[in-house]
Amino acid sequence: MLATVNGIQIAYTDEGAGGPLLFVHGFPLSRGTWSKQVAAFQASHRVIAPDLRGLGDSEVSPGPIPMGRFAKDLHGLMQHLKTGPLTLVGHSMGGYVALAFAKAYPEALKGLVLVGTKAGADSPEGATARRATAEKVRTEGSSVVVDAMAPKMLAASNTDAAMAAAVHGFMAPSKPEGVIGALLGMAEREDAGAWLGMLQVPTLVIAGADDTIIPPSESEAMAKAIPGAQLKVIPKAGHLVAFEQADAFNAALVDWLNSAGL
Repeated sequence: MLATVNGIQIAYTDEGAGGPLLFVHGFPLSRGTWSKQVAAFQASHRVIAPDLRGLGDSEVSPGPIPMGRFAKDLHGLMQHLKTGPLTLVGHSMGGYVALAFAKAYPEALKGLVLVGTKAGADSPEGATARRATAEKVRTEGSSVVVDAMAPKMLAASNTDAAMAAAVHGFMAPSKPEGVIGALLGMAEREDAGAWLGMLQVPTLVIAGADDTIIPPSESEAMAKAIPGAQLKVIPKAGHLVAFEQADAFNAALVDWLNSAGL
């Protein structure tokens, strides 16, 4: 399905009925990463999974894409779909977007789930590296990023070739200009750590025990900083924990949703 939000076409999945869950994918991925959650939760919840602008099947826009602009797109999609307040689930860059959303639109949130992500901004070196990668994508195309990141999405011990191929497929549609915009947006994002203590919605933090892109220690630090947050570290899972260990991820999310009354 497609919706015009903030002047661009956003592709999204919208299945089921019940308390709304909005799943936000990471970089340079697309909404297919949440396919196992759509299947599992549509019987009990309204499950919405968009492609962020410039990624997946959504339209691209020129220039850097700040996390706040992605968040504004999510808010616009919520208004288009008339969801009312919802539970937001963000993975990796989607977690940066979820935190930006929580700061800008607290009244639109019932719950927050932060998956394989962190609160801190890029270090100066990290931001410089992102900008250098953006220039490389400009000259060589998105495959520069896709080929480098795809092997890191799953646990090093995972030898499932079909799963690895699926992960590559989640990245393949992303447009070079969208990849560049997201890289530049992440490089300039703010440090959310200073205001985590102000979050007032039920929060679940999930990490893959074998995540080498954003280590579980970052999730542990966030969970300690957010009042009342729960932490779940899932064994034998890399960065893309919700896809790689879907049963364990879904069980953790079900338990938390039930305990939070969501």
